[in-house]
Amino acid sequence: MKQIAKINTETLKFLTAVSSSEYSGPTLKMGALIASVFDAHMGVVYVGEKASEFHGSSVNLTRQNLDNWNIIHPGLETLKWALNQLKGYAPDNDSLAGLQFNPDHVYEEDGRIKVLLPDEKGSRIELILREGELVDQLRKEIQLEDYDLAIIGGSQNKRHLAHSIIQYLPSSVLVLQKFKPRKKYKLLLLVDDSEATAKSIAWGALIAEKLDWPVRTLTVSKTKRFGTGYQGAADAARAYFESRNIEVEQFFITGDPVNTFAEFAGDDHMIIMGASTLNPIKQLLFGSKPIKTLARTDVPILIIR
Repeated sequence: MKQIAKINTETLKFLTAVSSSEYSGPTLKMGALIASVFDAHMGVVYVGEKASEFHGSSVNLTRQNLDNWNIIHPGLETLKWALNQLKGYAPDNDSLAGLQFNPDHVYEEDGRIKVLLPDEKGSRIELILREGELVDQLRKEIQLEDYDLAIIGGSQNKRHLAHSIIQYLPSSVLVLQKFKPRKKYKLLLLVDDSEATAKSIAWGALIAEKLDWPVRTLTVSKTKRFGTGYQGAADAARAYFESRNIEVEQFFITGDPVNTFAEFAGDDHMIIMGASTLNPIKQLLFGSKPIKTLARTDVPILIIR
């Protein structure tokens, strides 16, 4: 296992994907909470279908309509809702409360629409509108702005999209399956000898500190023997948490990994696990532990890349 490196919290950038005011409330709220406790740069992105050729460039259409302030792009309606929600989450933020959604804050850059919202601390919240295929547009936004984490909802009818997002996005991904904002979850950190485990441990420690959530590590072997790689990774995880005064419980279970993850997680854990090292084609053909775990569970899952 690689050495566990401390995460630089001064440069973290999180991107939350929203689709509508009807379905994206819990996702936006968790995105705002996480960005707040980490003091991270927060982006909120809406990805919609391309406008028809009849309307020409949607970007130009948006600018024209915003200038006239008669018709607004449907995606901007969702971003306007998101801004109002963010204000509600931070009622003491006078700078945020004073912002109004108007044409002076909207501009075109790198083929998408941005709404720039500087706050009084000098950090930024950005509202972004993109058009095209969801996974492709999210990937482009993450690459363009170098986001560390993408936060998406996990409704049942969009699980197939979550699978693609896990495979193709270049950042870590938090899928908020049946997320309950007021619930205090336990962190379930899946530990093995993979390269991503070291980074998963660092993220787990950071989240446990920021959200005051209890931590459990789980190492699963298909046989009764836990090799030096698995044992060493579990020992390193325990030592890292204890070095930061974070209480941790360790569990070693023999069985099928994915089934064990799902049974252990129940409905009161948030799972943290490393991304698969298989290329996207092999993941599509054979699946991966993260994708199979996502399919078997109904709790939030953070995939670390």
